[in-house]
Formats: sequence, structure tokens, C-alpha cells
Amino acid sequence: MRDDTRAGIAGIAAFALSFLFGIAGSLMIAPAVAIMALVAFPVEPSFWRPGRVPISLIAGGLFLVWIALSFLWSPHDDPGQIWRTCLGIPLYALFAVRIGKLGGAWQRRVEAAIMFLVAGLGLYLFAEAMLDGSATRGFKVAVEGMGSLPERDQMIHVNRNLGHAAVPLLLLSVPAALIAWREGGPLIGALFVGLAAVAAFAFDTEVNTVAFVLAGIAAVLTVFWPRTLLAIVFGTVAGMLIVMPLALPDVIAHIPQGLRDAMPLSWVWRLEIWSYAGELIREKPWTGYGLDASRPLNAEMELAGYTIERLPLHPHNATLHIWLETGAVGAVLLASCLVAMGGRIAGARQLSRLQAVGVVWILVVYVSLIVFSYGVWQEWHQGTVALAATSVFFLGAKQPRGRVPRV
Repeated sequence: MRDDTRAGIAGIAAFALSFLFGIAGSLMIAPAVAIMALVAFPVEPSFWRPGRVPISLIAGGLFLVWIALSFLWSPHDDPGQIWRTCLGIPLYALFAVRIGKLGGAWQRRVEAAIMFLVAGLGLYLFAEAMLDGSATRGFKVAVEGMGSLPERDQMIHVNRNLGHAAVPLLLLSVPAALIAWREGGPLIGALFVGLAAVAAFAFDTEVNTVAFVLAGIAAVLTVFWPRTLLAIVFGTVAGMLIVMPLALPDVIAHIPQGLRDAMPLSWVWRLEIWSYAGELIREKPWTGYGLDASRPLNAEMELAGYTIERLPLHPHNATLHIWLETGAVGAVLLASCLVAMGGRIAGARQLSRLQAVGVVWILVVYVSLIVFSYGVWQEWHQGTVALAATSVFFLGAKQPRGRVPRV
């Protein structure tokens, strides 16, 4: 079987399976993408001769090596995260690059699978938003045995599942909309973005709303200043990675008490998590506590009459998470990778305006999710980003009906 045939079949399978896994909460997207990367594994020697090795690839590789080494001094005793991260990320990247290189008929087939995923998941989440998650709730009551829980607790589980399901839609909606626009279907593209907006503002998942709004603003600005915004966004993320963990604890400490009292309890809890993580970072700033150390470093405190965890699984902020577990060394390596990657993309001669918008959208959505809520090692996020990155490769692959403007 030819390389392109295997890659095309793997790409279609990954996007089709991600529709099913997205409905189920998205957690199985990562293994699906990893397996399809192996199915599409390129055997042609030309694929493995890219010329000069990019600095971003070197820095990213060193970061993964440092992640693995950090487990040596971690108080956590399960090495599973090493394999999930240090083998998973290269496979996700391989999937995006290999499938993204497809052209001709196989590219069009994979693009159709992308449209299927976004339209199917968007319509499903729209229906769930209109019907208060009835399908998901019915499944959890009938299959997962949650019928004995109070209605409020049932809806917490339902909204969490649907909030997770919305992440692939958020990441892929604008790249898919840009593909539709390129092919002369702007109304289809507008529908994709509209469905993503409904999902972003539904299911009591504020971080999805924040991600959609911030990414929308950044994407609109990128239309006018594509290369400049690419450089600014990548540089800003790299700067946040270095500065935020050092400055955030002091900023939180100086929040007026009246303002803290006016915040929802979940926000105050988040501030306590970040403050505690900052204290731990200052105790061991250079090498961090090691991979997955956040789990055993948990503690408890009293807040508004409740006993809360000060570090529930992770700091719920990517910059704090990186510093806490990999220290300044890991933060500098990852920031270097981001700066080099941003410069390489912004300086690419064949970069199209549509590609620039797609890259900025994906980066801002992803960073918003992991800075304001999720853990940085979430495999299902990484696998979904690979799917979205694949679609961005397609945005520069051929001329539209009209023209894809180069920038």
C-alpha cells in the first residue's frame, strides 16, 4: 500500500473516530491519533530528510528529555506519564505533519472527514445545549448508575462531559470554517463558528467561553496583521511561561479583600491553588519537584466553611504546572521552543493569511484552556491540537476558488 493511501485512510479514521470519542468526552482522542500516526508512519526516505533541523525541534526534544529525567526526583511513583507525554507528543506531531502533507484526492477526502467531525459534533452539542444535556444525562443515569445522585450533582457530571466534548469543536471550528470559505462555502464556515460559539457559552464551562472570546479577538487581528500577530502571540505565550509563575503569587496577595469577598467561591479556590503552587515553586525553583509531583504535593485548608484541596491533581495553570514539576530549566526550554517555532512560522515564505489565522486561533484556544483550568499534560488536548494542526496544513496546500492570499 502506498504511503499516501495509508496516510489518507489513517487521517479519515482519526477524524471519524474523534466524532464518537468527542461525544464521549474526548478522552480517547489521544490514543486514536497516536495509533493512526503509527498506521500512517512514513517509510519514504525523503520524508526523513528535512534539511537543517529546526531550533524549535531541538528545544522541544530537549524539553521532553528533561520531562522524562525529572521523574527521577519526583515523589510520584507511577511512571506512566513519561510514556504518555514523551512518546505521545512526537506521535501527535508526526500525525499532523504526515497527514498535513497529503494532496490531491486524499487531501479532499480528509477535509471531508474534518467537515464531518465539526458539523456532527457541533450539531450534537447544539442539541444538548437546547435540551439541557438530556442525551448525556440519560446515558449517565442508565449506564453509569448516576440515578441515585442529586439532580445538581448529575448536572455537574453532565456539564463536565459536554464541556470536554466542546474542546475539539472549539479547536477545529475556525480551521474547518476557513477550509469551507476557501472552497466557496462561507455560510458553512459561519455555521461552524456559530455552533462553536453555542458550545463555548453553554454547559457552565467558563474556560471554554474565555478561550472562544480571546481566540476570536486574536484571529480577527491576525486577518489584518498576520505575521506580526503570529510573532506577538508566540512571544506572549513564551513570556507568560517565564514571568507568570514569578509574578502571580504577589499579584494574588495584593488583591483587595473586598474584591475577593465578591468573587464566586470557585474563583477564590483557584486563587488559593495558584498561591500554594507559587509557594512550592519558590522552595524549589530550578529543577522543580519532578514529573507528576503535583499529585502527592496536595494539601488541605478551610475555605468558607469547606475543606478544600490546595493542589487538586495539578495547579490548573500551565505556567505554574511547568515550573512546579520541571522548574526554571523546563520553563526556559519550552519558552525557547515557542519563540523559535513562532519565528519559523511567521517567517515562512509560503505562509498564507488563512494559515496564520488558523495557527493563532488554535494556539490561543489551547493556551487559554491550560492556563485557566486544565492540566498541561492532558493527552486528549494534545491529540486534539494535532487534529487541528493538520487542518491548518491544508489551508496552504492549494489555491482557493478565488485565491488564498500570501502574506
